[in-house]
Amino acid sequence: MIEGREISDKRFQINSLDGLRGFAVLAVFLSHTSNKGIFLFPNVDFSGIGKSGVFLFFVLSAFLLTMPFIEKGKQTLNSRFLANYAIRRFSRIYPLYFIYLTLGLATSVLFTFIATIPEHRGVPFYLSVQDFWEHIILVQGKGVTWSILVECRYYLILPVLGVFYSVLLKNRVILSAGLTAVLIIAAVKIWPNDVLITNDSRLGPYLPTFFMGSFLAVLTHAWRGSTADKTRWAPVALDVLGLLSLALIVAMTPSVSSAISGVDVPYNYFHRHYVLFGLLWFVVVFACVSGHGVLRRAFELPFLRYLGFVSFSFYLIHVVVIAAVNEICAGLPAKGWLMFGVTIAASHLSWMLIEKPSAKIRLKRNPQQSVVSDSAAAKMPSC
Repeated sequence: MIEGREISDKRFQINSLDGLRGFAVLAVFLSHTSNKGIFLFPNVDFSGIGKSGVFLFFVLSAFLLTMPFIEKGKQTLNSRFLANYAIRRFSRIYPLYFIYLTLGLATSVLFTFIATIPEHRGVPFYLSVQDFWEHIILVQGKGVTWSILVECRYYLILPVLGVFYSVLLKNRVILSAGLTAVLIIAAVKIWPNDVLITNDSRLGPYLPTFFMGSFLAVLTHAWRGSTADKTRWAPVALDVLGLLSLALIVAMTPSVSSAISGVDVPYNYFHRHYVLFGLLWFVVVFACVSGHGVLRRAFELPFLRYLGFVSFSFYLIHVVVIAAVNEICAGLPAKGWLMFGVTIAASHLSWMLIEKPSAKIRLKRNPQQSVVSDSAAAKMPSC
């Protein structure tokens, strides 16, 4: 049976990571507006940072979804746990994704019957019936949906890797690091970095970033209660590394690197450096979770956390809003802020009406199993 319950396990709720997710979707928005010559702040160009935001999404997703496998160990081999994992991933993504694609299909059909509308137009993009079906089964991804294809494909691999880490390798950091390194090297050899100039919807080129996020779950689990965690200097050192990593990410913004080097850097120049982005975000996330608290407090700001809550809706909706406002209000001053406000309002409605209700779906627990699992949960560490 299915019943409504919160999809997020409170034991794995980390406030600063909500803020990081909000930061990621903000980076995507600022990149897409800047690409169109629309700046929220005069002459502050964020072109090209959207891919960095997506890499952060990948690291966060892999980390947060691998963590339950690491914490629960052999319990993850239970069919109910795996079924819940599948149901929760499906209910988190597909309801809103389906509505988004249906809008594209419906407007595409409608516009074909309007003589003044150019052929092959739709909102958010043109979709034929064949296109619609290929998006549903994750073999095609237009616009921003390419990243949904990539993430959903990794959802199929993640349980296998999680079980390897927790059950076979017993969460041993050295062994897990070795396995992760081998997987990353293999992925880099098979899918060279030049494929990432454009939005490649294959999973392979992005696997190194996901693998780093999943390994971070092992490292975080081992760090808690360790000798290093109890020292004063180690968390501070993590914060320093996190700040340096964040500074380097900022420096990799094309407009910033152009200003530093004096050479015009193309907006997609750094997109090929996906392993470096993965590593830098790995350090930032680790610092937010296990550091002294400087980065954690920064990303726990309420507005960033709010953006993190509505980030999936925001990610899908913002391209529609940008296109609509840009066409309807072409000469309006500060239209970037109008785009931002409308996107937040529409995302909030989407989150309340679609995401939040559907995210509560999971398998109903057996009452006897509930008593046992609740007792076990009380003994588990809190994030």
